[in-house]
Amino acid sequence: MQAVQSINDSRYRLQWIDILSKVKEIKLSLEQFIQGYLQYQKAFMQFPFDTSVLMYLIQRMHSSKKVKESPFIFFLQLSQSLKVDDNVFFEQFQWIFSNGIKNQWYQMKDISELFTWLRSQDQLFGQYFSHYAFNVNIDDLWNMFLQLCRIKAINNVNQKHVMAILNEKIPLTSVDTFHRYTKLAKTYLVETEPESRSFFIELFEKIFDAYIIKRIDYSQYLYRFSRTNYKDLLQVGLEMSLTNRLERPSCLFLFRKILCEIESYHKTNAQKLMALFENLKNFDEKLCQKYAAEKIIDDEWLKDFLIINLQIWLKLDQETYKYLCENHQNNPWAIYIWSRILHLSLSNMLNNNHADILFKINDWMKKVKHHIYNPTDIFTIILVNKLFELVLIKYSKSILLLPNIDIIMNFIISMRENTSRRIDVQQINNFISNGLENVYEVFHLKSKCSLYRDLSTDSIIRCFLPLIDLHQILGLVDPQQYKFPLTNANIDDIVALPKPKDIDITNIESNEEFFARFIRQINEWFDWFDRFIDIFQHIIDWLKNHNVNCSSQLSMDLLNIRYDFKITFVEMRLIIDRVLKILQPFKDLRRLCHLFNCLISFQILNPGTLNTQDNTLKFLTELKRFQPNNTFMVQANATYEHIISISDRQQIQWSLASENHPCHITVKYRIHGKNNQYEILYQKENVPIHKNVLHGQFESQRNGQLIITIDNNNNNNDSSRTIWYRIKSISLSTCYLFHGIFNIHYDKCYQQNPQIISEDDFSKLLDQVFEFINKLLNGDVTLRAMEELRTIFYDKNINIREEVKKLYTNRTNEQNNDQVNIPNIDSNEKEIEQVCEWLQIYQYYSHLNIIMKCIEKFDILPLKDEEETIGHLRCLSGNENCSLRDITQAYRILQDCFQNLTHQHLQLIKTAVECSNVIEMMRKSELYSTHGRRRFQELRDNLTTQFQLQELNNMILNSWIITYTLI
Repeated sequence: MQAVQSINDSRYRLQWIDILSKVKEIKLSLEQFIQGYLQYQKAFMQFPFDTSVLMYLIQRMHSSKKVKESPFIFFLQLSQSLKVDDNVFFEQFQWIFSNGIKNQWYQMKDISELFTWLRSQDQLFGQYFSHYAFNVNIDDLWNMFLQLCRIKAINNVNQKHVMAILNEKIPLTSVDTFHRYTKLAKTYLVETEPESRSFFIELFEKIFDAYIIKRIDYSQYLYRFSRTNYKDLLQVGLEMSLTNRLERPSCLFLFRKILCEIESYHKTNAQKLMALFENLKNFDEKLCQKYAAEKIIDDEWLKDFLIINLQIWLKLDQETYKYLCENHQNNPWAIYIWSRILHLSLSNMLNNNHADILFKINDWMKKVKHHIYNPTDIFTIILVNKLFELVLIKYSKSILLLPNIDIIMNFIISMRENTSRRIDVQQINNFISNGLENVYEVFHLKSKCSLYRDLSTDSIIRCFLPLIDLHQILGLVDPQQYKFPLTNANIDDIVALPKPKDIDITNIESNEEFFARFIRQINEWFDWFDRFIDIFQHIIDWLKNHNVNCSSQLSMDLLNIRYDFKITFVEMRLIIDRVLKILQPFKDLRRLCHLFNCLISFQILNPGTLNTQDNTLKFLTELKRFQPNNTFMVQANATYEHIISISDRQQIQWSLASENHPCHITVKYRIHGKNNQYEILYQKENVPIHKNVLHGQFESQRNGQLIITIDNNNNNNDSSRTIWYRIKSISLSTCYLFHGIFNIHYDKCYQQNPQIISEDDFSKLLDQVFEFINKLLNGDVTLRAMEELRTIFYDKNINIREEVKKLYTNRTNEQNNDQVNIPNIDSNEKEIEQVCEWLQIYQYYSHLNIIMKCIEKFDILPLKDEEETIGHLRCLSGNENCSLRDITQAYRILQDCFQNLTHQHLQLIKTAVECSNVIEMMRKSELYSTHGRRRFQELRDNLTTQFQLQELNNMILNSWIITYTLI
C-alpha cells in the first residue's frame, strides 16, 4: 500500500481485487481475513474494503455445507462488521446464492431461514425465490413451498412471486406427481395451525387452478388423462378449497371433462347422447343433489350433443329413446341437461318449418311408443313442453294453421290436468282457450277465407273437436248463414258449376264427421264463389263506370275478396248476395258476359309448340338486341325457377330459347288467390330449344305469376344453361261495336244529367241496346239510325267478322224473349256472312270521305278506264232511308271498288291522311331509296322496341310502316 502511495500516479489506483486475484492461496479463513482487515482498518483508510471485495472473498472462501451454523447468518455478520448495508449485501449476494443452490451448498432449513429474513423485502424475495426455483427440481420446489408456508415466510405481498413460479412449474408434472404433492399438502394442513390453514388453502387453490387449466386444457396432453384422473382431481379440488364449491373454473373444467368428453369420432348422435347420460349416471350423486345444474352446466358444453337437423332427430330409434327415458332416475341434472339439449336443438332446427317439425315429431312419438301420456315419462313431457314453448305458443293467434298433431295435443291437455312445476299451466290454458275461440269462429263462418282452404288438409283443429259442444255453438248462429245464396237459373247456367247445397247443421252424428262435411261444403261454396267473381268482377266494374247504384262499393268489395286476406267467409257471402241482387234485373247476362269476354276464367290457346320455322339464332339475335335483360342462367346440377308477374285479363304469348343445349322445361301459371293453384302450361324433357323456339299462349282473367322452371339435374351434358325468354301480353279482346252502341244509348239518357242509376233502369237501357243490336243483325236498321254508329266504324280499328261473331253469340230470340245459346256457329255462318257484307259496305261508306281525301292528297291517279268510277264515288250521296238489309244493292259500287280493303287498310288510309306531313318528310329524306330503306329499317327496329307492348302505338306504327311500303 505504501508503494502505491509513493508512486503517486493518479492514473493508477491499486484495488483489493487486483491484489487478491494474484494470490494463489489464502491460508486464512474468511473470518480471520476480515478480522485482520478490521484490526488494521485505519491503515487502509484510502483503500476501503468494499462490498465487491467481500463478495469475491465469500465466493472464493465459501464455508462448507457441513458447518452447522447457517452460512447466511455468518455472511451477514461479516457484512455488518464491515458496515455494509444489508440490502446492498443481499442485492449482490444473490448470484453467489444461485450458484450455491446449484451446487447444493445449503440446507433447506438455512434457505428457508433466509427467505424468512427476506419476506419483508418484496423485490429481493422474488429474485432469490426465482434463483432457487431455477436451480432445483420441482419436488424440492414443492417441499420448499410447504416449508415456507410452515414458517410463515410467505405473506400477502410476496406470494405473487411464489405463485407465479409454482403456476409455471407445477403444471409440468404428471397427475401421479401432483397427487403426491396434494398428499403432502394435506399432511401439512393437519400439522399446521388453524389460523394458517385458510391462507395455505387459498394458495393451493391458485396452484390447483393453474395445474388444471394449463396441464389439461391442451390437446397434446389429453391422451394422458382418463375419466378416473378427472374424478380424482375434481375430488382434490373440492377438498382443498376454502369454499368447497363446484363453480370454480378449474372444477367446472374437470366436471365438463368427466361429463361431456366422449370419443365422438364415428359415433352417431344417439350414441353420444347415451354416453352423456351414462357419464352422468356414474357421477357423484351427492354433488348433483348439492348443486343446481343450471348454475354449473353451460350451454357451450352441450353443443356436441345437439340435434339441429330434423332428419337426425327422426333417426333416434325406440331402443335409444327407451334407454334415455329409463336411466335418468329423476336426476335433476339429467332433467336439466335434457331440457337444454331440446331447447337448443329445436331453436337451431326451427327455420320457418314449424309445421313440418311438429308433424314429424308427432309421428316419431308414435314410432318410439311414447304416444300415450304417462306422468312418469319425464323426458317426453319435457319434449312436448319445449315444443309448446318454442313453437305452439307463437301460433296462439293463428293456431288453426298448425297440422294435426294429435299426440302432442293430447300430451298438452293431459299436462294441464296433471299440473307440474315444470309446466306453465296458465300458458297452456291460454293456448287452448285461443284454440277454442278459433274453432268457434270457424263454425260461425267468421274466420278468414284462406283458413277454410287450409282446413281441407289435416289440421290441429281436429284436436279441439272433442272439447266443444257443436249443438251449443251452432245454436247461437242465424241458420240463414248456412244456406247457400239464392240464385236464378240464368246465374247457375253462366257459372256452370254444380250448385252447392245448404249446410245441414241439424244432423250431427259426431263432431269429427260433421267437421269434415262442413269444411268440404264450405270449399264447394268457395269454388262456386271464385268462379262467380271471375265472371262478374268485370261486369261490376263496368256498372261502376256507368254510375249504377251500389256498384262502386261492390267493385271494391270484390277486389277485397281477391287481395285482402283478412276478409271473413261471412263477409264474402254477404258481398256475393249483394252482387246477385244487383244482377237480378238483367235478362241477357250470358250475352253480356260473352261480349265482355269473361265467361272463361283460364284457357290454354297454345300448349307449347316448337316452331320449326323460327330459328333460335335469329330469335336470340333479335332478343339480345332489343330485350337484353330477358335472360337467366341455370347452373349445372341445379334447378331454377324464374318468375314473371302477369296482370289480370291478359292474353300472354311466351317464348323460350337456349343458347347451346336442350333443356328439361316446366312452364306453370300460378293464379293469384286460388290457394297456390297451378296450371301446367308445358312440361317436357330434353326440349331442343337451342335449335327452335318454343312458343305457348294462354288467357287468364286473374293476375298471377308465370313460372319458368329449368331442371338442369341428371343431364348428360354437365354444363350450365343460358335461357332467353320473351313475354308478349295484350288485354283480352272486347266488342268495340257493342260498347259503341251502348255508349250512344247511354249518352242519350244520362250524359246531360249524370246521376246514380238504379240497376232496374240500367237493365232496361241494356235491353234497348240489345234490341237495337238484334235489329242491326237482322238488317232492319236504316242508314239514318246508323248515322250515330259512323264514328265507331271510322274511329275504331274493328274487324267486322269478329265483331259480328261476338254479337251473334247468345243473342236474344225476339219471338219469345228467351235467351238462345247458339251451340254451333257454323250453322249460322251464312247469316254471319250476310251481316258482315252489310257492315263491310257500311264501313266503306263511313270511310268514303277519307278515302277520297287520301286519293286527292297523295295524287293517286287511277287508270283511264277507272276515272269514271272515281268520279262516280265523288258524287255518291247517301240514302238515309235505305235499310242495312238493302245497302248491298244501293252501294254495290263500294263493294266492287274496295272489296280487297280490310279494316287494317282503312286504318292505314286514315293514318296516312292524318300523318301526311310525316309521309312528306319521308319523301324528302329519300327513304324510298336503297340507302333510305336501310335507315328506315333501323328506325323501325327502334320504334318497334318502344311501341310493341302498347296496343295503340303499335297500331299507329304498323300503319306508318305499311304506308311507307305502299307509297
